[in-house]
Amino acid sequence: MKTYNFVACFVLALSFVACDKSTNEQQEETSTNIAVDYTVFLKTNDNVNAVIVRDNEGNLATESEVVSLGNIPTSAIKIKSVNGLGYFYTANCEAALQWYNSENQTSGSVRLFNDLNACDVSVASVTYNEDNVFAAYEVDLAGKDKHYVVRVSSLDNPSAFSEVIIDNKPVDIVESSGKLFVLTLNEFVSNEYHLLVIDLSTLDEMVNVDLGYDALRLFKNDSGEIIVSYPELHTIIDPMTLDKVYTTYWEDTAPGFISTQDYHIGNDGKFYFQKYMPNAAIKEVPATYDFNRNGTVVYLFENFLSDSELNVKYNIAGTTAIAYDDKNNYMLIGYQKRGANNEGGVLRITPSPDFKLIDNIDVSGIPQTIFVN
Repeated sequence: MKTYNFVACFVLALSFVACDKSTNEQQEETSTNIAVDYTVFLKTNDNVNAVIVRDNEGNLATESEVVSLGNIPTSAIKIKSVNGLGYFYTANCEAALQWYNSENQTSGSVRLFNDLNACDVSVASVTYNEDNVFAAYEVDLAGKDKHYVVRVSSLDNPSAFSEVIIDNKPVDIVESSGKLFVLTLNEFVSNEYHLLVIDLSTLDEMVNVDLGYDALRLFKNDSGEIIVSYPELHTIIDPMTLDKVYTTYWEDTAPGFISTQDYHIGNDGKFYFQKYMPNAAIKEVPATYDFNRNGTVVYLFENFLSDSELNVKYNIAGTTAIAYDDKNNYMLIGYQKRGANNEGGVLRITPSPDFKLIDNIDVSGIPQTIFVN
């Protein structure tokens, strides 16, 4: 089944017109109705920590730190899920996974690849669940071609692991419904991408699906469905039946969520992400893609903030984190301040079609991810 973006022109117009600045400047900041807490992960230099931002009668305030993940290198692989955040990185030839669960506010750290020199391992992608960590990697073998491997390690005892040798170069990996979905590239023969599905109960290969060209990234929504993202389309795969639904974009209407650094896939059927807009005053802006309508709304800062708010009061350099508060129907936009390496803020606005600024809080650090508690 293929769907087409019949609202493409409308959405493009909406992106630039619906959030009319002159209208917004007449609106006063509105207090929230339902008190909620947000866990905001902040990066200061290379240190990542999380603080609670509490809504107290319509006023946002930063409260105690809930966890510190310590030093996270810039090269770390960021692992985002509905309720969790993890970072995989290699430092001093030691590999580690740092993780946090927002539901029960627990965190942990494990060393991986203890049996190898981690500097000899090129890890393409990592994901994890409450029991295991899954890593897709390649390693050079003396006198042989590259060795492509998927490793399944216990979170409690990472020295207990199993491995699956795969045929093609791993690109991305996602776990869902007792299966591992591995995006691979046949780089030496066809230059085409494949989706390898592994049964985690047996580590047997269930199916290897030909995805064609430019299948660049995998996502998982809150229903466990797998989203295979291309520049010009995406495919949604049911993790149980492996049935597929294809959605193609019209020319110049691709949402562009392949490159997002932070994202939130809500139960409202929308994908909240960072979109690169080369001609906008701020290049990295918030955006939403509606899976049901196949339409994108782009939130240009200059369209819902005045010049003084954008350049002086909030001094926004670009979007760094995004989330959605479904209790109050607010978008949360984490941003870095211009000219400040370790200063940022979080804006709350009402999404399309209102585009109303609710409030802002300055934070000590650059927001990386936001969880609504």
